[in-house]
Amino acid sequence: MYKILFLLLSGYLFFSCGHRQHGPQNNAASMTADSASLVYACPMDCEKGKTYAKAGQCPVCGMDLEAVTSAPASDNPNDPFKALSDETGAIHDEAMKEMAEMNRVSRQIKDFMQRAKMKKEEHDKYTAILADMEKAEEGMMTWMAQYQEPAGHSEEALQYLKDQKQKIAQSKHDIHAALEAGKSLLNK
Repeated sequence: MYKILFLLLSGYLFFSCGHRQHGPQNNAASMTADSASLVYACPMDCEKGKTYAKAGQCPVCGMDLEAVTSAPASDNPNDPFKALSDETGAIHDEAMKEMAEMNRVSRQIKDFMQRAKMKKEEHDKYTAILADMEKAEEGMMTWMAQYQEPAGHSEEALQYLKDQKQKIAQSKHDIHAALEAGKSLLNK
């Protein structure tokens, strides 16, 4: 009898304590909005605001999606804030795809460098391209960490969005250049 009681109590404690979500307080348990507006998004915002109807994993970084409330979309198709935000998000999404490919090429280069016998000049060339790839990835990660969608529609907010669009475009350019250099090096 005591064993059964112990097993039941242990099971209850296991299931009630071990499944709390950690992280920012925007999870489903802490939300007061109705469940109709509940969606899931990547905590790293890899897809710049893309949300999903069901919990799961981010297709880009693999992290667990977190529950968030969906913000109402702008009804005005000529809204410059929405247009800039959407353009910035599209550039980000393209850059993330290229960054994933760049990381695959980087692994191929590292693998080749371990197997190949090469002269110092050749080794330095490969190392320089790997450094450019790391710098391009770091630029993207830094941008993602600092980017905040502005709350208002002020001139400062509009300028911020313009600056962010320019920064992510530069990051995409850096990723693309490093990717192409890596591909070119592997094809020799």
